Amino acid sequence: MKRNAVIAALTAVAVIGGGAAAVAVSSGDEAPATAASADRVGLVSEQGPTATADRDDDQDDDRDDRDDKGAAAGPGNVTAAQAIAAALKHTSGTVLSADLDDDGDARWEVEVATGGSSVHEIDVDSTSGKVLRAETDRDEDDAAAELAAVKGAKVSARDAVDAVDGAVTSVEFDDGRWEVEAGETDWTVPLDAPRASREG
Repeated sequence: MKRNAVIAALTAVAVIGGGAAAVAVSSGDEAPATAASADRVGLVSEQGPTATADRDDDQDDDRDDRDDKGAAAGPGNVTAAQAIAAALKHTSGTVLSADLDDDGDARWEVEVATGGSSVHEIDVDSTSGKVLRAETDRDEDDAAAELAAVKGAKVSARDAVDAVDGAVTSVEFDDGRWEVEAGETDWTVPLDAPRASREG
């Protein structure tokens, strides 16, 4: 009876302690006994599903806490910077604007100037980043003047996007500077340095 109580106590200690126990019990003349493998109790890891869920929550919190620079602005996962990169991969040139279409089409409209008065209007899917459509306007008003101003600038449309905090929905060259919209905030970025200033 005393032997059973000792074994039960040691088994409980093994379960609480998290390890398998080899128990030597002796009573009087009997030879030492060891707990059989069936008596060994393993503890389910404390890092089961709950710990995994907690770790996933922590990772999600870390992502949420990161700076919003480059965050996707609309219904898709594609940021303004990624839409610009996709448009330039399709048609090399100089980006004059990128605008997230707000009429429900889930696409970025990117204008790329290639020289003279030619401007390519490239639609990029805001979910996949694939080019959906490209159209060329060979007689765009002011395209040559805008291209000349932007081409010699130190700050590109992509640089202007990177200079702004928040999820950018629009970047456009206008009045000798970049105008950037991020959420409810409008920013301006000069052509000579990537520093953003709030408008208004």
